[in-house]
Amino acid sequence: MEAVLTPTNVKDRFDVYRFFNGQALTAKEGLDSRRLKLPLVKSFLLEHVSSRNGGTPKPVPQIFSDMGCSLQPVDDCFFTVKQPVTDENGQTSVQPVGYIETYHERFFAFYTMEGSQEAKRRVDNWIKGSPDLDNAWFSSQLLQLLWDQDVSCRGDRKFGKMVFRHKSIFEVSDDGEDVSDASDEFDSIRSEASDEHGGPEPEQRNANFTMGDRIGRIRGVLENLQSEYSPLYALYTLRFPSQTGRGGHDLYQHGQVTNRSDSFEDHRNVVRYLYRFYKSVLEATEDVAWQETESDNLLSHGESYRGGVPLIVTFDEELDQETFDRWMSLAFTKRNVFRLWGIPMRLGPGKVHVYGADRHLWQPIDIEFSKRGVVARLPKGTCGNTFHRLVTNIQHYVCPKVTAWLGNREFRKVAGNVRSEDHGEG
Repeated sequence: MEAVLTPTNVKDRFDVYRFFNGQALTAKEGLDSRRLKLPLVKSFLLEHVSSRNGGTPKPVPQIFSDMGCSLQPVDDCFFTVKQPVTDENGQTSVQPVGYIETYHERFFAFYTMEGSQEAKRRVDNWIKGSPDLDNAWFSSQLLQLLWDQDVSCRGDRKFGKMVFRHKSIFEVSDDGEDVSDASDEFDSIRSEASDEHGGPEPEQRNANFTMGDRIGRIRGVLENLQSEYSPLYALYTLRFPSQTGRGGHDLYQHGQVTNRSDSFEDHRNVVRYLYRFYKSVLEATEDVAWQETESDNLLSHGESYRGGVPLIVTFDEELDQETFDRWMSLAFTKRNVFRLWGIPMRLGPGKVHVYGADRHLWQPIDIEFSKRGVVARLPKGTCGNTFHRLVTNIQHYVCPKVTAWLGNREFRKVAGNVRSEDHGEG
């Protein structure tokens, strides 16, 4: 019998919460018996635009109707999402695929029980198809901070899990051949499926390491392991042990949170906690980045450029010339994961400057790339998510160990001093 993924006759959002609570309990029983009975509940944190940076937020139904979705209001902040779905017989019909809850004019959560690949592909298509939306990007820097200040303190006997991923897709093999199709690698679903089914395996750095153990054991060895092998700085997934019961919640860099506990209520509390944390860090990033300083640089059409303090990412290892050249040749293609637009201008063999735009909201950004790092300036009003996405994907695809700076202040120290509106879960 096909699993029921959405409730019927929804009268209010609590009908949905209760349904997902029951499904979470059944799914957890399946996980414990190693026979998954139902797809797990997943939440995706999505970002829009904020009025604090001079933007005009759109009504949620308008954003999604422009992408072929139908949003039916359950209340002022909670919507059923319907979209065409093709079944196993090839028949297409409009079906509920999940729910949108608005936490803030700028942030939404999409709850769904679709399979992982289907759900991520759906969200990816929304983001690729609309400049109004982006993922909430939890860089390895932020995940490490959450581990240091939160998860590692939840009890030595609690079970934790960390996944590290780094894939040097811009490397060139020893014989000078391009060893991967970077445009394909930007589609993580296709990339992972290729690995699982015996696809091409280029000779390049490709670290995919999972550490599952008691929190006390992980804390005891993590720092030494990272000092010996830099891809272990590229933290991709972090598990938050449940505060109320069994299991936990897996947070991915692209803002997906998968519920592996027996409670949707606990899961939603974690998602809201992460939203508050991310919102606070993002606004702190923007407050620093928007401190305007007059720049002597000129735009290509001759107008003066007014930027903020530099946002800097320094690489632990200098890139070789071939890797840098390949990165620059692909960093601004149509499907690039950095989601940037611009025309690179060569300033020398190891330096490129770009007056470009972020494809999320099409806001301006001024970036200089070198073999040792990146320097970016965000004009006042440009979304700080640009910086978070840039750091995330540099660590994932270019250099796993980096240091990020907001002007003369180290980013992790700025983020570490942030306190969300309600730092506790709930």
